[in-house]
Order: sequence, then structure tokens, then C-alpha cells
Amino acid sequence: MENRFRGRRSEQVAYFSAYKGHIHNPGMGIISMAVSDHMVMGYCAADREKADREKPFTLTRKMLQEVNRLPFIDNIYIRVGWNDVQKRAGKLDLCPAFETAVEEAERSGKSWGFRIMQCSPSNPSGHLMPEFLEGRIPMVPMPDDGSYGPRPKLRPVYTEEYLKYWDEMLHLLGERFDADRSLEYADISGFGFWGEGHHSGDADAGDPAGLNAVLERLIASHQSAFPRTPMVMNLHLSECWEAGQKALEQGGWTRRDCYYKWFQAHQAQDGLNRRGDAAMIFETIMPGLTMEDDEDPSFRHSSLGTADRLCDYGANYATVGFNPQDTLYAAHMLPMLFQPLNERLGYRLRPSIVWKIENGDGNWSLVLGMVNDGCANPPGELTFLAESNGRSAQVTENGGGFGGRMRLVELPLPEGHDDDIAVRLQMRMGQKQYAVRFAADTGEREAPFELHIHLNHKEWNG
Repeated sequence: MENRFRGRRSEQVAYFSAYKGHIHNPGMGIISMAVSDHMVMGYCAADREKADREKPFTLTRKMLQEVNRLPFIDNIYIRVGWNDVQKRAGKLDLCPAFETAVEEAERSGKSWGFRIMQCSPSNPSGHLMPEFLEGRIPMVPMPDDGSYGPRPKLRPVYTEEYLKYWDEMLHLLGERFDADRSLEYADISGFGFWGEGHHSGDADAGDPAGLNAVLERLIASHQSAFPRTPMVMNLHLSECWEAGQKALEQGGWTRRDCYYKWFQAHQAQDGLNRRGDAAMIFETIMPGLTMEDDEDPSFRHSSLGTADRLCDYGANYATVGFNPQDTLYAAHMLPMLFQPLNERLGYRLRPSIVWKIENGDGNWSLVLGMVNDGCANPPGELTFLAESNGRSAQVTENGGGFGGRMRLVELPLPEGHDDDIAVRLQMRMGQKQYAVRFAADTGEREAPFELHIHLNHKEWNG
């Protein structure tokens, strides 16, 4: 078997132990929903069911500021209707909640993501179509889930005019936000209940071939509008439609809206079939909700155990609650819920051992014995950089290869280097580049962006 290090003299020069605790890095983290179609509270099943039938509360800036002060919250998710971002043709009209969420995320140094829904059975209004399209696009009723608001709730039919104006809305959003580095992901939507891709036996949805063609158009519109930002696809889109499977093969990130009951084996496999450099987003851990089975203790679950299960699956992101109040309740009343997420969620890269190695031409490289103490691969292209005396050298690796056992990365040293080498790590997600913290314990309060490696040491007996 090939071994590029055979015949080259090497010497160990550094070791790094695992950093314990929360790490704020791109492409991973704990999500709080800023706004959604579930702006209610209730932390047992009966209270939540009752709250779903009552008028929802309105997001305030104070709520977001309180959530963003939580040091372990990494990402803010915005889940709103089409009529919350557009009222007139050719122009964005963002609702205050959307604007406020973006402002507060950027002010506090958090990343954010979003989904625009074309329909929602649980939204308080009768439909989510913008004013200028009312009466122009046919709508059909959705199943009644008992949520607050008029009945029946309506969804649009996937007509040519619908696809035309959905494309326009996406491009308006893309023109404003696609270049924003704090926007880490954007959901493919516009199809199925909640924009998630499922119609739950809706006879008016259409034939499979026609629906696949619709989904192809929606995905193409999304990719055109957001070429710089990773696209996220709900697993419902991949299980039935050829277009969804193709998006997975192209590197689309995946999302699942529930771990229990409705999360089926074929959906789990679809999520695991995503590319190694694609992220998995899970929603949502509902604080306080528990299922008990006195006859079978092994079939019990609670919100406190869900975090570990999401990490077992390999999640990059995990969402706590459907709104800021849910997140705050969990933080204050169930802080232990966050412990597994702080210790396991996403990727946690560090060089466990570092060698210096001769290249045969008088130059040297480092060999980084990279390990991942997290549960998921880094979702992007990694660039390792070595810097010394104002010069640098680098090597690029695909993030999909950094799971499980150690991976050796050969990093050339810059010409004219001295004994002290600074090593940094960057990741490219979509077309956006980010600095990455190493999950290495260097005695600092936070996980470091930079590791210092000394090439020469006194001889010792190991």
C-alpha cells in the first residue's frame, strides 16, 4: 500500500489534548429559532397542545438580545411566510421580525439561516401568499391541525405563475443577503407543507412526474439566487423525488424536523447518504416534553436525552425550541440539556500529534495527526496554513475525510521559516471563507484559532 512518509526521517514535535466545552465555529452549533409559525409556550404535552390553539406571541428585540447573550447559542434561524418578506411585485418588504433577527444576529456575532414558507398548517393566518398574488394563483385547503387561526388553511397550487414569482422573491433575497458572511445556510423551500417537501396524502398535490419537475425548478431557482450560500434540503425532499436525490449528490445540506415517531429508517439513510462535506441540521429539541411507556422502559425518551441522540446520528447543528422563549426556558430550567451539545455537536478538530518530516530537497513539512472529537465532519473545504517570519504555506483537504480515525495531513513549511510555526485553519462553505477554532486545550479560556509549534526540542527519552 502507498505510504508517502516511508523513507523520510520524521520527529515528533507537539501534542494537543482535547478542548472541553462549547466551541463557536462555522458550519456547526446550537440554533435558536428567532421567529417561526410556533410562537407559543408550553412545556408539557397538554400545555403545548392548548397553546397551539391560542393566539401566538410577537417577537421582541429584547427576547433576541437575551437569547444572543447565551454564550452557547451559535446560530439564529428565521422561519417565516412568503407574505412576511414580500407584498409587492419586484420588491422586498421584510417584516420587522426578520429585520430584527438579522440585525441582532450580526450585532452579537452569531450566524443565521432562514426558510421562506409558501404555506403552513400551523400559521395563524389563512395563507402565506403576498398581497399582490392573492386571487392570481389558485389555492387549495390543507389538513386541519387544530392550530390558531381561520380554517381551512390554504396552500398555493404549483402553477407557472407561482414558480415565476417564487423565483423573483428568491433572487430579491439573494441580492440582499447571499454575500452576507453571517448567513451560513438557506433552506430550499416552496414545496409541500411548511415548505418541507411533504404533502401527507394531499390529493391535489399532483402526479409524481409533475411534482418532480416543479421541485427541479424550485431547486434551480434557489441555486441561482444563492450561489455563495450552502443550500439546505429537508429530507422529505430526497425520499420521493429524483430532483431531491440529485441535490444531495451535488452537496446539499440536509435537515430533519423531528427525531422521534416520524423519523423513518429510509429518511435516516437518505441523510447519511449526503456527501461527507455536507452538514446535517436537526430540529427541534422541545424542552420538557417526555414520552413514557411503563411496559417498556427502553422505549422512553425525553428532551434531556434527545441531544445525545442527535449527536449519535452525526448532527452539525441542533435546534432547541421553536422560538426564543423555548430556548430561554431550556437555558434557565434545563441547562443540562445543552451539555451533550456543548461537548459533542458538530466537528472538533485538533492535531493529537505533530511530526516534522524531511522532504528530501532540504525542506521540511509538518505532519498533523488530525482527529475529530465531534460527531460530524466539517462541512466544507479545509485549508491548513503554516506561518513563520511573515511567510506562509498551505494545503487544502476536503472536510468529508475528517471523521472516525486519525487523518495525517502533510503541511509544507514556508521558505525561510524559523523554529516557531503558527498553524491556522480555515474552511470554505459554499463560496464563503471562515476561520476555524481548533478543539485543542492550550490553557486558554477559549478554543484557539492558532496553534504554535516549536520544531526543535531538547533530546528526551520517550
